[in-house]
Formats: sequence, C-alpha cells, structure tokens
Amino acid sequence: MKPVIEIEDLWFSYPERPDVLRGLQLRVFAGQRVGIMGPNGAGKSTLFLVLLGFLRPQKGTIRLFGRPCQKEEDFQGFRGRVGLLFQDSDDQLFCPTVEED
Repeated sequence: MKPVIEIEDLWFSYPERPDVLRGLQLRVFAGQRVGIMGPNGAGKSTLFLVLLGFLRPQKGTIRLFGRPCQKEEDFQGFRGRVGLLFQDSDDQLFCPTVEED
C-alpha cells in the first residue's frame, strides 16, 4: 500500500536563520491520524505550510497520493483534505461567538 503522504529528506529554513526542518522523513497511510507535537519554534507550523505548498523546501521530496509535488497546482487538491487543530481553541475562531461572526 502506498502512503497518502510521503516526505523524504525534507529541509527548510527561513532566510538568515538556522534550519527548522532537517532531513525529515514521514509516511502517513490512509486511515491514519497523525499528531505533530513539540515546543514553540520546533517547526510544526512550518511543516504544515510546506506540506500544503505555501512554503518551498530547500531540499527533499513531497509525494501526495503517490505523486511528486513541486508546483503550486500539485498541492491544491490536497489542501481541502487536511485540517489543523490549534493548541489554543481561541486561535481557531475569528469571533468568540457564531453570532458575532
């Protein structure tokens, strides 16, 4: 069975800063749920942004549903199929109540 998400030797750094992701390897298969945990600045949000194609890694391969992803259009179909749960639920909503939204 092929992984839904496959990341091989992924490296990313922001300009003028040390590497945030260094040689990351990850395989996620259909039906699996994955939690990424770590302290502030560990690269959790960066990984999510790279995985969705909003940031480009300096090195490495991303495959989604068995297809290599390098260009913007390669990531578009995947974006609606993943979710992010923030540590603080107040960060997930723009307004404290639905009525205010």
